[in-house]
Amino acid sequence: MNLSLQCRLLQPSRKLEQWLRSPWNSPQTENDGAVLYTARTDGPSILGKLAFASLWLLVFAIPWEDAITIPGLGTSARLVGIVAAGLGVLAIIESGRVRRPAPGHIVMALFVLLAATSYLWSLYPEGTAVQILSYIQLLLMVWLIWELAPKAVGQIKLMQAYVLGTFVSGIDTVYLFLTHRESDYQRYAGAGLDANDLGLMMALSIPISYYLLLQAKGRVAWIYRLQLALAGTTIVLTASRGAALASIVALAIIPLTSASLPGRRKIAVLLTMALVICGAVLFTPETSWERLSTAPLELEHGTLTGRTVIWTAGWEIFRAHPFLGIGANAFRLIVSRVLAEPIRLDQQAYPPAPPAHNTFLSVLVEQGVVGLITFCVLIGVLAASIRAMPVFPRRLWTLSLVVWMVGVSSLTWEMRKPTWFLFGLITAQSASLAQEKWRYSHPSALTKRNSLSFSRPTEDLVLLNKQSGIIPSQPAH
Repeated sequence: MNLSLQCRLLQPSRKLEQWLRSPWNSPQTENDGAVLYTARTDGPSILGKLAFASLWLLVFAIPWEDAITIPGLGTSARLVGIVAAGLGVLAIIESGRVRRPAPGHIVMALFVLLAATSYLWSLYPEGTAVQILSYIQLLLMVWLIWELAPKAVGQIKLMQAYVLGTFVSGIDTVYLFLTHRESDYQRYAGAGLDANDLGLMMALSIPISYYLLLQAKGRVAWIYRLQLALAGTTIVLTASRGAALASIVALAIIPLTSASLPGRRKIAVLLTMALVICGAVLFTPETSWERLSTAPLELEHGTLTGRTVIWTAGWEIFRAHPFLGIGANAFRLIVSRVLAEPIRLDQQAYPPAPPAHNTFLSVLVEQGVVGLITFCVLIGVLAASIRAMPVFPRRLWTLSLVVWMVGVSSLTWEMRKPTWFLFGLITAQSASLAQEKWRYSHPSALTKRNSLSFSRPTEDLVLLNKQSGIIPSQPAH
């Protein structure tokens, strides 16, 4: 094969690689987001600010989404999501620009498309139709994060919203404990949430809150210290063994980052850890510790509260439908027929039809090998985008993704808001960090492209330079 023919064969793959990287390796105006582009000279437009505010409220409501239910509309988070979607679409239309999607968005859209297609062969089409609508809403939330928070400052505000939202469910959990109102036998969970779901939401907040703590100053830092103490207390009160394991992984962010901290910061971290320990000791009943202590025995000899029985039944269903699965949201109905004691969906008495209690098994059974491969590719794309980040953000999001994987190994979370919020935030932040690095390394290109927008240092650039280590000490020449 001659050299010219080899070059022709390699050209398509090179173009594909350039396309995958282009959304965040060049400071093009169409990648700056609807909020920032609506009014370059005067800042974000009123509509853009309202759209971002509604998105902030949606993220704030995620950790307590089941606390308020509105008849005919569902949860309060759904209502806020509808408002955020409407304002977000209007802001994008006003800007006249749509950001080029990242590879992660394409894989997410493909996953949702596969779930929608499964309606054609679903064994529970009514449930699949409901799941399709939920997936579309979740994908829209990810897109709003991409469009309305294209910069690191906006993304940090969304991280703050999630952390502040955990105060609602955490304080409610402590209140239920003090008033002796169990949500389950010897377990406490506020905001109407399942104890296991609440525990993982809190575990996911730990590395994010710690990251914000290291950036905060003065009294604001105490907000994150109190949140970390509240998160630890809430996790123990839920007595969720999976969440406890995930929180141990989450706390690994402290030794991973403490070595590079100055002396005063290290003292502050030790003070925060003391608060976490005191909160767990003072507010946690002996029954919670007893349940958590049974985790090693359950792993070795038990059924993980019946999960292994459900997993065995799910595997049998997969063997009968290996490639395309049984349809999104059909696991509960079909597995209830396979279990030794079948459960009807309309059964009012406890227990109801069980979920998969494992996100990867749920995707495998409902969408087959094709769906699981797509889901794993999505996680791989997210991991690849994290790898390109600076050191501190890379450790934050790597650990957050690992915490999520540990937690969802015993929960069905492929259609939950925290999952898609995490995916959307990782995708958005990897793009914004890479863009800022590119802009700093190519100042002459910025002046030629858009002197008005990029000729002066941005707030993001200063933030990243001081706290993320994204920018080298000397400008690139």
